[in-house]
Amino acid sequence: MKIPSIAAVAAALVFCGPVSAFNHLTGEDTSFLGKDGKQIESGLDYTVSKKNPDRYSTGVSAELTYGFWDKLDLMVTIPWHGWNSDGISESGLGDAMIEAKFLAGRKSDWALGLKPGFSLPAGNEAKSLGAGQGGVWLYGIAGKTAGSWEYYLNAGYMLNRTTMDEEENIFKASASVMLQILPKLRTTAKLAAATNTDKNSVSHPVNCVFGLVWSPYPTLDLDAGLRLGLTKAADNFGLLTGITLRI
Repeated sequence: MKIPSIAAVAAALVFCGPVSAFNHLTGEDTSFLGKDGKQIESGLDYTVSKKNPDRYSTGVSAELTYGFWDKLDLMVTIPWHGWNSDGISESGLGDAMIEAKFLAGRKSDWALGLKPGFSLPAGNEAKSLGAGQGGVWLYGIAGKTAGSWEYYLNAGYMLNRTTMDEEENIFKASASVMLQILPKLRTTAKLAAATNTDKNSVSHPVNCVFGLVWSPYPTLDLDAGLRLGLTKAADNFGLLTGITLRI
């Protein structure tokens, strides 16, 4: 039985890299904390994959973001992962991630950003909790706000370095939209696609995400969402929740 490495899981997290609690629903945005701004975020992702054998996985992440400059944020993410499949189960610390996000420019009404990052092989690769090697990635962000609507486009590349025989060159892209439906409530939708880490697969994962974000206070966001797989290579569905506190 082949259990996907944590690099595949990390890639999914990275290219939907969170900076607000709702960003695992919408993809990365082009907002910044500002100099000396601080943010703490935690997210939960429960995933079900029906691929003979069935696989159930849970990911929990804690992320600290610091506004180094007005248009430069630094992020450190520590993930925990657990999975069970065909009577086998493992859980533990995953590979830590360090990232930066900075404004690259503006074009018409669009803000353009870049987000490089790398992973530290802290997870146990023998238990499919870590890649065994550090990965690196870079992706671009485009964001636009028009009244109650927000639009985000993400595209990126990851060098998927693992101790397993997986595809090394991973490309990802997503398009997201968010709508303010009440003063403290937003709805969000995302369509995302990625290269399959399985070299032998002719299908690539494509999924959609629908969610809600409730912001009872300006410094607090709470969210929940549902992810649905649209292709054979994608996980069948996932349940997402998150909380973000800005200090």
